[in-house]
Amino acid sequence: MTECVFTENNKKDIKSFEIKGHTGFDIEGQDVLCAAVSALVSHTIGAIHEFSGVACANLVDEDKPSVTFTLTDDTGEAHAQLFLKALASSLEDLEFKYPEKIKVEYKEI
Repeated sequence: MTECVFTENNKKDIKSFEIKGHTGFDIEGQDVLCAAVSALVSHTIGAIHEFSGVACANLVDEDKPSVTFTLTDDTGEAHAQLFLKALASSLEDLEFKYPEKIKVEYKEI
């Protein structure tokens, strides 16, 4: 199962996320659901870097597998929030379709 945990402040702004695990939809290398999650996450991180100007940090561990992303600055955050909320929404859509393969949750900081 792929677990997607978003950390939000009290205003519901996403400050970080961690995505970990394989969906198990198919065998590794042929798992289109896992590929969809990976593409969404990669696109989001790339878009934030390129278009928002917000300082952030991300860590990828291919052995686990996991991706951890954190906003480290508030400058340009409004743009980053659009990308982060779009990612969360897309992952929620996948969770709705494949609840046994993807779990999305939110934690407040």
